[in-house]
Amino acid sequence: MTSGILRADRRVDTARALSGDGDHEGALSVLEQTLDLAPDWPDLHFLIGETATAGGRRDRAVAAFTRYLALSPEDRLGALPLLALLGATPSPDALPVAYVAALFDEYAPRFERSLLVGLGYQGPEQMQAALGRVRDPAAGFGAVLDLGCGTGLIGERLRARSNWIEGVDLSPAMVAQAARKGVYDALHVAEATVHLAGEPRRFDLITAADVLIYLGDLAPLLTAAAACLADRGLLALTVEAAEADGPGIERRLRPSRRFAHSAGYVARVAAGAGLALRDHESVALRRDGAEIVEGHIMVFERPAPALPATIDATSVTMPRRRRMPGR
Repeated sequence: MTSGILRADRRVDTARALSGDGDHEGALSVLEQTLDLAPDWPDLHFLIGETATAGGRRDRAVAAFTRYLALSPEDRLGALPLLALLGATPSPDALPVAYVAALFDEYAPRFERSLLVGLGYQGPEQMQAALGRVRDPAAGFGAVLDLGCGTGLIGERLRARSNWIEGVDLSPAMVAQAARKGVYDALHVAEATVHLAGEPRRFDLITAADVLIYLGDLAPLLTAAAACLADRGLLALTVEAAEADGPGIERRLRPSRRFAHSAGYVARVAAGAGLALRDHESVALRRDGAEIVEGHIMVFERPAPALPATIDATSVTMPRRRRMPGR
């Protein structure tokens, strides 16, 4: 984070130090003074918003985040969900694409160690087990699409069972990490729903591990995924459990800037897309500090078209009888 103005950057460093010591009011004062040096620096307005939030200055935080969005509408730092958490705007249907991409571009070099060691993430193993409960583990999948493939943790486990496997992720840096493993036949940098809308192939399996946490409204993605499944194709996904936040909550934007969804909500949206639930397990997805993040692993199927139960005799044309010679 730099403005290109040395004095402004030094003041920001001072403000960060004050915030680190718990003096949010002092930090906010320094940042307000820095506006005289860099009034149109988007990152400064975002930092003012964060600092004001930490200090309980809601109105100042709302004003700062709003100004940041005016200067940086692509929202690489994720002000929109923070405004929603402050109650200033409705909860968005999805997190800003630029925010998610930037988050994982920065995270990519340490992603696997942080996730697997630091957070105890077991999503790939849990998803593999769920798929094994629905289909014989010895059976293979023709074509597989891994949405939000990240560095390829799912791809590594499905490669041996897949004739063809593609990965899609918003983050170019994550896709580059996945490419080094050589487990995918094709990789794409794209937003998942947009990619599905232009995908001509039909897949026997689509996976979405730790993807739906960046979406509030799941209908567009699940509808697009269903359209890309072959008959009897499977969609395997994970969500953070909204039930952990209280009874009756179907979807919620959490302070972590991730969405939680109830199993009932996911099943209902999937059913609306023509998918049938085949497996559901409540699991501990990972740790978040001292907390355990509860979630759901769910596997849906696109049923094959049913054969007609009866034959309509009026629609059947009887074959013409061939006359015998001489008759």
